This record gives sequence, structure tokens and C-alpha cells, in this order.
Amino acid sequence: MAEKQLLFVCGAPKSGTTWLQRVLDAHPQIQCSGEGHFIERFTVPLAQVMRDYAAHLGLVADRVYEGQPYYPPIEQEDLDRLVRSFVLSRLMTRSPGAEVRWIGDKTPRYTASLPALLRLFPHARFINIVRDPRDVALARMHQARRANLAERVAEGTPQRVQFIREGGQDWARSVAPIAAFVAEHPGTLHNLKYEDMIGDPTGEARKFFRFLGVRHDDALLERIANMTSFEAQSGRKPGEEHPTSFLRKGVAGDWIGRLEPEALQALDEACGDLMRAYGYI
Repeated sequence: MAEKQLLFVCGAPKSGTTWLQRVLDAHPQIQCSGEGHFIERFTVPLAQVMRDYAAHLGLVADRVYEGQPYYPPIEQEDLDRLVRSFVLSRLMTRSPGAEVRWIGDKTPRYTASLPALLRLFPHARFINIVRDPRDVALARMHQARRANLAERVAEGTPQRVQFIREGGQDWARSVAPIAAFVAEHPGTLHNLKYEDMIGDPTGEARKFFRFLGVRHDDALLERIANMTSFEAQSGRKPGEEHPTSFLRKGVAGDWIGRLEPEALQALDEACGDLMRAYGYI
């Protein structure tokens, strides 16, 4: 593990994080898995366990040992040490070979935990992907239908507009922390847009491979692009939609003419300023 560097991939849900992860994982010098959910599903619950444990030990120390316990208080570093050990052991389960320089995990909601991840792994690097929240809304509705929740996104219903509004709020919560983190920790995060990946997959891949300091020659980029294209992964041409596939359509701008005015208004109220700051007009 001492010879590997750590990478975490994030972005608002339904923004292309899985595609980005597969592109990274296709590189011979990178092993990027997903989704470990190391913070919200492991670290946060473990922190509560340790707080409860520390409170119990404090009670015992007071009632039994008159404030002179045998064990010192639990510190943040005690939790961090356990989390580091767990994360590193999970990342190594795929047994990366000697050629692999970067080992990492993609979990969309790491956007809310970037400072914590950097504290745990001070030399880690991050890649974040942003997508037009209007296309994200369509992708979220597609996933709702796949999950047998079609009634929540039925056209012409208040539930659909509320679903889209909540999605816009979630998008904003995911995207908002990025600028401040980049300003405070320059050089640690590479930011890209889904639409740019669609338009020039090899060009965008070259940028984030260069960010990681790994090979980015034309032949390798072309091979990775072919391996991870929408057509290669889905068996369909971009724009051909499948009602039950995780990979829906593989295009940008599909929201045009498909979102009603009430839905667009809800999105604007939820995340309009941030959407326009990223150039989504």
C-alpha cells in the first residue's frame, strides 16, 4: 500500500460518476472501484458508536474509579486510525498489481465529505464531475421508474414537480462545496463536466490522467474511450433509450422539450444560481 496513491471520485448522483469511474479503472495504472460509501455508511455510524462508548467509559470512570480511569479519553485520531485501516483494507481487496499507481473509490456523495477524506488521507487526490441538473432530473426520474416508483414522476402531477425540486436541491448540496474546497486546497481536485466528456472523451480523459501523472498517449486514450463508450457498455447507440437499463441514453441536453415549465421553474428555484455559475443557461 505504501507504493500506491489514493484517489476519490465524486459528483452529484446521476452525473456520470459511474462512467468516470469505469474510464479511470480501464487505465492500467489506476484501479478505481465503486461504491465503497466509506463515510456515510461506515465512518459516521462508527463515530456514533465511539461516542457512545466514550460516554459509557466516562460514566464508569466517575462512578467506579472516582474520575481516575485506566483508559485515556478517546480522541479524533483513534477514530481516524480505525477508518484508515478499514478503507485501505477494502481498497486492497482487488489485489492491485505492481503497475497500478493509483487506487481509489467512486462514491457520488463524497462531495459532502472532502475535508474529512483529506484529513484521513492528506496526500489523496479527488476528481469531481458536474452535469446539467436538468438532465440529472431526467436521469433521476428514469431511476425512479426502474425502482417501481413511477407514480412519483408521472407527468402532470404535483409529485413529479416536487421530485424534480428535491433533486435540484440535492444537486446543489453536492455541487456547492466544490469551489470552496478547491480554493482552500489547490491542486488536490480536478473538476470536469459531463457534457465535455460526451463531446470529447479522449480530450477530457487526457486532462485528468495528466492530473494524476499517469500515461496519456493517444493509443491508450483511444483504447480506453472505445472500451468505455456508451455503445460498448450498453450495446446501444447514444440516444437510444432503454426503459430498464441503468445506462439510459448517453447524451447531453436531452431535457430540452421534455421538462414542463413547472419543473423548470422548480429547478430554477432550487439551484438556478449555481446552475448558471457552471454555465448551464
